[in-house]
Order: sequence, then C-alpha cells, then structure tokens
Amino acid sequence: MKKISAILLFGMISLSASASDLEDLAKDGYGVIDETSVTDNSFNGCEHGKIIAFDNGMKFKCSEYNYHYSYNPDVYILKHVQYNDYKVVIDDEEFEGSLGR
Repeated sequence: MKKISAILLFGMISLSASASDLEDLAKDGYGVIDETSVTDNSFNGCEHGKIIAFDNGMKFKCSEYNYHYSYNPDVYILKHVQYNDYKVVIDDEEFEGSLGR
C-alpha cells in the first residue's frame, strides 16, 4: 500500500511540475497561441541547428543541446504578450531556439 501511495504522489508531483512550468511562463507574460505535435511523431530532443517540423506547418530550430525522447509529444507554442518573443514547450519541457515557417 505504501508503494502505491508513493507512486500516486510522484505522479501528482510530475503533473503539477509540468503545469507549474506553463504557469511560470504565464506569469512571465507568455500565453499559448497554438497546440500542435511533432510531424514525424518521434522527438529525440535538440542539438544546435537541428530543425523540428510541427503539424501546424511551423518549424523550430534548436539553439541548444538537450536530449529528450518522446513519442508523439504535445507541443505548445507560446508568445509574450508585449514582445515578439516565442517559447516552445515540447513534452512539458521548454527548449531554446527560433520559430519560423
């Protein structure tokens, strides 16, 4: 029973951590402008210069190295309400780079 409680608690912490990341970005002035997914369904993280295509027709060019594997992850594109600054959150993790078509 203790093991099940620990697993449930860990799951709740994980869910709240990802919601917290989006919440923190919202507090910093970012709002979600689009929800999409990775075109080829498989995401292997970022490496400098790598281009990742999204189903909405946009492309993201990585400017960092960050390995993260996920199959068919959710992608959120956020824009700052005052500045022309975008953020990309893939599988609940923020990645550095630029966004374009």
